[in-house]
Amino acid sequence: MEPRGEVFVLGLVLSIIVLVISVLISVWARRLTRNLGDYYVAGRSIGAINNGLAMVSLALSLTTFIGLTALIIEGVYIAVAVYASFTAAFIGLMILAAPYLRRHKSFTTMAFISERYDSKSLRFISVIVMMIVSVLYLAGNLKGIGIVFYFLLGVPEVVGIVVGGLVVTLYVTLGGMYGVTYNQTFQTIVLLFCLMFPVAMVLRTLGTAGWFFPPLGYGDLVPEMIEFVPHYFWAMLEHPITYIAIFLGSFFGIIGLPHFVMRFFTVRDAKEARWSTVLCVFLVGLVNTTVYATGFAAVYFMQTTAAGVDLTPAAYDYMVFILVEALAGEGWLALAVAGSVAAGLSTVSGLLMIMGAGLIHDLYGELKPEVDDEKKLKLSYLAMFLVGVFVIIFSLNPPEFILKAIMWAFGIAAAGLGVPIVLGIWWKRTNKYGVGVGMVVGSLIGFAGWIMIDYMGMNPVDIPFPFFNTYLYGPMGWIKVTVLAVCFSFILTVVVSWLTPPPPEDLQRQVDVMHGWPDYDEKRYNGKGLPIAVIVISVFLLWFMTTLYDVFPK
Repeated sequence: MEPRGEVFVLGLVLSIIVLVISVLISVWARRLTRNLGDYYVAGRSIGAINNGLAMVSLALSLTTFIGLTALIIEGVYIAVAVYASFTAAFIGLMILAAPYLRRHKSFTTMAFISERYDSKSLRFISVIVMMIVSVLYLAGNLKGIGIVFYFLLGVPEVVGIVVGGLVVTLYVTLGGMYGVTYNQTFQTIVLLFCLMFPVAMVLRTLGTAGWFFPPLGYGDLVPEMIEFVPHYFWAMLEHPITYIAIFLGSFFGIIGLPHFVMRFFTVRDAKEARWSTVLCVFLVGLVNTTVYATGFAAVYFMQTTAAGVDLTPAAYDYMVFILVEALAGEGWLALAVAGSVAAGLSTVSGLLMIMGAGLIHDLYGELKPEVDDEKKLKLSYLAMFLVGVFVIIFSLNPPEFILKAIMWAFGIAAAGLGVPIVLGIWWKRTNKYGVGVGMVVGSLIGFAGWIMIDYMGMNPVDIPFPFFNTYLYGPMGWIKVTVLAVCFSFILTVVVSWLTPPPPEDLQRQVDVMHGWPDYDEKRYNGKGLPIAVIVISVFLLWFMTTLYDVFPK
């Protein structure tokens, strides 16, 4: 895909305004940062509306503008599975984790795991898993920023990666969690405005009656779509385990993604944590359905107005910009570009924040417990900057497709961090031995899958492991690795915890505290029903992956 051929001045101006405002917000927020708690969790003073909007900006990364639209064009049923799983994941986050994590009063996911299981080793392991997940997530989003700059200026994507990465590094380093939070709130508002209105104008140009409400505005085009593209609503021929893998990665990945979990440590109390998640679910659902309308409009556009125009799959990442420019005009395109820049910045800032916190608070702070908070705060500024530079360098060779890197990150986070968080909240018998084995094996399965399939470029069916080369077939065979990672993490955590000594009473008491009980009851959250159900479901899914081998295309 070629760039526009000339500098898009209006889009560039609006993008620069977004970048400048982001830096200014962090300069202002720096005045609120007086200690380590302010820098990492904004003094635990953020309200539900502010936190909910900030969570939306984390959820709606550049993948929203770019990767998901491309996925809709490629295969609508897979896209619907991603949307549904992602929305359900936030509901799961609200029910299974949000208020309980807030009552625990940790700073980070890694601190929660370490304190819940009383293990320094688990803190170090979780920091490693966090770094892997965050770098994968960041690489995808920085590539998206590079795509925007390429489209605007015609310069190589690496220029956008470096410029965008440096701006985010600057305002995260300056403002800490206060700066990140208020920036994410601002960027959510920009993103909502700059997505909903341009898409509405696109649908209006296409002649839809309900264009003013994009999530449902394409409905009267469905009969024509069926006529132009009969296969558009057909199911993508994939083994059902593919959809289950997407659900497992999204559901437990959201709980495990450390930059999402960190948002719950910034709110005032458990009630604020719950309501911020409700707001986030509503807005994420609204935007996701709008993006689906965008993908629908893109396919319709390609079959009608743009029929005969050569658009390769590589151009699908640019489809939002192509569509808005062709059907809505340059003014609306400028808004879409500014919104995409805001989306990229918001997610990157949250990830840099958790990476810096993990290195200083969870790693250095554990190795050097005698160091005072004032020195840690100074080191945090340095760590944020160095992490930003490292990620920029890593992202100079970005993943080919944004969404693929994001889905790998979700799968590894689900197995390595989501499983110990959920079991640590809901089953007292979970201990450090089980969590250690489950985390290591689960995250290694996911990471090894990414190394072989995505980094080394191996076809899953060519991997010299019998299970891999037999069952990871199909257009999205690689996503099935998530099922292996999550299921083995659950099984090993439960079985090893059962076969080893139970955790001390003070650790089990944390579970009652997280659930808001004023007293301690040994039998509460300590039954056999939950662990047995977890093992049965996990074993069933592993078996189900080996079935129906001859039904679906290899």
